[in-house]
Amino acid sequence: MFVVVRHAHAVGKTTWRGAETNRPLSPLGRRQAAGLVAALDGIELHTLFSSPTARCRDTLAALAAERVLPVQDHWLLAPDAPVDQLRAALCGSHIGGTLWCTHGEILDDLAAISEHDSRCDFPTAKTAKGGAWIFTPGADPRYLPPTPPA
Repeated sequence: MFVVVRHAHAVGKTTWRGAETNRPLSPLGRRQAAGLVAALDGIELHTLFSSPTARCRDTLAALAAERVLPVQDHWLLAPDAPVDQLRAALCGSHIGGTLWCTHGEILDDLAAISEHDSRCDFPTAKTAKGGAWIFTPGADPRYLPPTPPA
């Protein structure tokens, strides 16, 4: 079992004046990040991977604090990373107990690849900001909508 999360709601691109990689969560996004803790209660996790962007790291901060786990930056989760390599990593056999936080466009690209290769399918449904997918071997992915919704 592993989990893939889309980062929570962030401050708008048009209002943020700093570097894009430093764009933080909005107040709604901070509430969604806190909601992720309860949403994943009972899900065993030992590693939290994040895109090296503030909004992804911030999405995992409350969960990391609750579980006393570090958030590890992973370059394959960045907005411009090669999605085929991320897909290969996620479709590997040794990722149980991991959580991967990335961006909406990466999830869309993973779904597009899945449409052409059914060996490791990713949902084609849109993932809301702060939403998560739980992948369990032999079962369809289960969607956890963000709390509160956007």
